[in-house]
Amino acid sequence: MSPAKKAALAKAAAQKPSAKPGSTAATTKAAPRPAGTPRPPAKKSGKSIVNQKQRPWGLIAIAVVIVVFAAGIVAYAISTRKGGPACQAMTGSNKDSYLNQNKCAMAISGVSFKQEPNRNHVQGAITYDATPPVGGNHSQYWADCTGTVYAEPIANENAVHMLEHGAVWITYKQGLDTADVNTLSKYVTGIDRMAMSPYPDLKSNISLQSWGYQLFVDSPADPRIAQFIKALRYNPKTTPEYGATCSQPTFKAHPSTFGNPLWEPAS
Repeated sequence: MSPAKKAALAKAAAQKPSAKPGSTAATTKAAPRPAGTPRPPAKKSGKSIVNQKQRPWGLIAIAVVIVVFAAGIVAYAISTRKGGPACQAMTGSNKDSYLNQNKCAMAISGVSFKQEPNRNHVQGAITYDATPPVGGNHSQYWADCTGTVYAEPIANENAVHMLEHGAVWITYKQGLDTADVNTLSKYVTGIDRMAMSPYPDLKSNISLQSWGYQLFVDSPADPRIAQFIKALRYNPKTTPEYGATCSQPTFKAHPSTFGNPLWEPAS
């Protein structure tokens, strides 16, 4: 080869890149960092899905169950305190359970309880241990308590028998304002196990009676009226003769008068 050709080949080799574009060797070296410039943070490698921390789903589920259970207990306690539906037992009555105080009913402010074990049928007028009475011996003929509003006082002896059947009996002072009487009647009209009548010489404007229980209030707007009814109306745990009817059409058509109990339908 001639000296001129060798020189041409040497010059071409000197001008040829040492590596293909895109290869590591061809990567341009970064310019030197000026003095005093902070070094850029190093890139973190991507996290592996395997190494990510798993959520404790088991503990979360347990916590949710505990919260729901606690909320249920609080709701039950509030309902019981207010004399709400939780007061009403949903199963059959227990023998003689009406002789024991019902905690739900007693939680209502002002409610009193008298144990009334006597439930015999007795003719004539009876002296009772409460006014109005809340239980005891009574006439064999019960007052109708299918949502009945009586315009005049009825005999205690007939009223007590309807209490034995699970009725709530609302009584009010004679001469009470007509608007208040109308408000009270809304608790009663057309509702089974409810009855209402005026009562002579009542010590408060209004009183409520069920078997063994009594509450005196002054206003038909008192929220305890609804609480008393919800707690004690036909409650199987407080009704001595649970399952007996409250219907007595003949008494409804011809009710007794105060102090003159009826033993059987008027002839």
